[in-house]
Amino acid sequence: MYQILIQFFILVIFSISLILLQSKYLILVDTPKEKHKKSYNKNIPLSGGIYLFISIFYNSLLSLYQYETYVVNLFLFFFLVLGIYSDLKNNFSPKFRLLIQAILILILIFFINLKINSTSVFFLDYFIENNVFNIIFTSFCILVLINGTNFCDGVNCNVIGYYLMVITGIFLSGLSLPEYLKIETIITIFVIFYLFNFFKKYFLGDSGVYVISIFMGIYVIKFININTTISPLLAVNLLWYPAYENLFTIFRRSIANKKIHLADRKHLHIFIFEWIAKKNNNKNFSNTLSGFIMNLFMFVGIFFSIQYYYSSKILLTILLLNVITYKIVYFYFLLKK
Repeated sequence: MYQILIQFFILVIFSISLILLQSKYLILVDTPKEKHKKSYNKNIPLSGGIYLFISIFYNSLLSLYQYETYVVNLFLFFFLVLGIYSDLKNNFSPKFRLLIQAILILILIFFINLKINSTSVFFLDYFIENNVFNIIFTSFCILVLINGTNFCDGVNCNVIGYYLMVITGIFLSGLSLPEYLKIETIITIFVIFYLFNFFKKYFLGDSGVYVISIFMGIYVIKFININTTISPLLAVNLLWYPAYENLFTIFRRSIANKKIHLADRKHLHIFIFEWIAKKNNNKNFSNTLSGFIMNLFMFVGIFFSIQYYYSSKILLTILLLNVITYKIVYFYFLLKK
């Protein structure tokens, strides 16, 4: 407990220093342009990637000295740089960015030998026994997670709150944990960012999205692999939201004959923000409350999934209920527009 408190205060001081430095010299700051971001009227630091990477890097080196630790940290750095470049360059080609992401993920998975051992889907389980297919499939899953997380990052606390619930759920499961980084440290890192993001002191940005989604993707896969009593569907239930947001967004934009990479406002968290904003003149409050409501919705599924980690049937039922509820609420707001 004493060590956690020390970590907490160190991370708070680090966060404040980062905010002051970026705000003073206008280094990597976000200027509000989109409607849902006009709830603030000043440049907000896009500190997410820098904060998460340095916090994870420093603490992972303190926790464990391993080949894999260095490799993961190295690739987190590559994704940090890619994300910062994406944050700075509005005209960064989406196709080229996706290509770089795919190449980096493939190389990372190859070097750390990360595999999805089982999916509970019989035909997929047959194919993933092939090493090459497994590498490609695992890379695809993480690639979907990264870009889905980016789609979810539209209101305060939505992404960081989601991953905070996932990691806390894993911690409370009482099951074996990956040794890459102490889970109490991960939770502390995420809590600090959540608090600062809640009060709009800094945002994730693309760099933060890349770092947190890569890290959590690897962590969840390893968590599932080292616990033989867990149904592989637990991984899907823990990470379904960003993955579904990605696939659903691609599908609806394709159906509407719109370019997949062009941003729009037809996301559930944006619908909720607009609904709250109509009822409340305080857009600062509306933005943060939207993320908090999304967190509450996701909390229910994560909580029950952790309770029934051993049952594929129950997990599949929870997953379907999550998706159906999402769709009902989504189309309710869509029809009201």
